[in-house]
Amino acid sequence: MQTARQLPLQQHPSFAAAVRQLGAKTRAIDLPGSEPVQTIIRFGLRFASRGPIWHNTPGKPETDALRRSGLHLINSNGGDETTFKTAGYRQIIAPRHVAEWSILGTPDDRMKRLKGKWRNGLRRGLKHPQTIQKETFRPRRHRWLLDADLKQQKSKGFRNLPQTFLTAFDAENPGNTCVYTAYEKGEPIAAMLFLLHGKVATYHLGWTGPLGRARASHHAILMHAADVLSRQSIERIDLGTIDFENAKGLAHFKRGTGATLRPLGGTWARVPWL
Repeated sequence: MQTARQLPLQQHPSFAAAVRQLGAKTRAIDLPGSEPVQTIIRFGLRFASRGPIWHNTPGKPETDALRRSGLHLINSNGGDETTFKTAGYRQIIAPRHVAEWSILGTPDDRMKRLKGKWRNGLRRGLKHPQTIQKETFRPRRHRWLLDADLKQQKSKGFRNLPQTFLTAFDAENPGNTCVYTAYEKGEPIAAMLFLLHGKVATYHLGWTGPLGRARASHHAILMHAADVLSRQSIERIDLGTIDFENAKGLAHFKRGTGATLRPLGGTWARVPWL
């Protein structure tokens, strides 16, 4: 069970606020037995991503309320397949897995939970003369990182949220977008950007150059970020979805932290003709 302080990014009010600033319509739908469901409304369709967040295993009253909620599309957070079927939804996209890394405890506790190969990469990264700095995100200051991310999206064939979302999220939630950058001789060699919401930090994007890869900089950055975020009362880092077929290296990197690989629930639709 996830609590209000551990909501996934897409179900946190800060996400909805950023989306509204970009001109989209949102609505929080109250369902008994769950946190308010953050929805985005487009073309008259109500879509909820990574929700609902149930307090307990939903039963008949919650199922009836879900049926009456007016939600058309739901990208489930997981664990409620029977509820959706009973409420008249049909799964149209299969579930994926998300890597959720608990950073509770001390740095030694986190070190013990690392997989052996990942721990070796971290030790290699810590041997090199790189300096890791935490900075509050600023669109102009971090234009180089945004440009590098666009370039890698094109070359690797994936898409992230539009960069205007970062600006909107930062404007609506000042100080909750942070960048950790590894520098060597004053030049950035790798970086990671996180969005903070409640007791969770969501990994949003990362970049590394050839020198950063040679220095295992992302190992060093992520462990440094975990130490800092833990002191800020962050309990979990959401490392995003896992794809062992198309992004095998990144999937192994996420799993190597000792993160829990939790199945999501897939995408469900409720329309009259299904």
